[in-house]
Amino acid sequence: MDTVTYPESRVAAFIVEHFVLAQVRVKDNRQLVEEYLVAWTPAVLVADEHGKVHYRVEGYLPPEPFLARLSLGLGRYWLNRKQFIPALQRFDEVHRRHSDTDAGAEALYWLGIAHYKESHDPALLRPSWQQLAQEYRNTEWAERTRIPAKSE
Repeated sequence: MDTVTYPESRVAAFIVEHFVLAQVRVKDNRQLVEEYLVAWTPAVLVADEHGKVHYRVEGYLPPEPFLARLSLGLGRYWLNRKQFIPALQRFDEVHRRHSDTDAGAEALYWLGIAHYKESHDPALLRPSWQQLAQEYRNTEWAERTRIPAKSE
């Protein structure tokens, strides 16, 4: 990622605008590797000022899918901090920009949850999840929205 993804201008600008970058060499920092459960590199963790991880991206990704994942991570950060408006905006943007990817499906999933958490109205959860079930029928994100039938 150091040679292709990070140097790409949109990736670099997004990181500078939204994150404080800390790069760690895993061979020199075994304690951090264990503390943050890094099983494979590259591993990008979206964490807050207390070191609490809100999202992780593991393995190499080219610039566009990486941007989608970073943006999802930012949305999860805002959602976990109960900052629902920036979370909603972020998830909506990821879905619009990456609608033909798994990131678009994940964004719709979290968009519904952010709507619900902001309002506590289940009716606001449904539109995103219905769209998810239609547009991404065979994804794990659509599967997560299905309520299993009771077995008798």
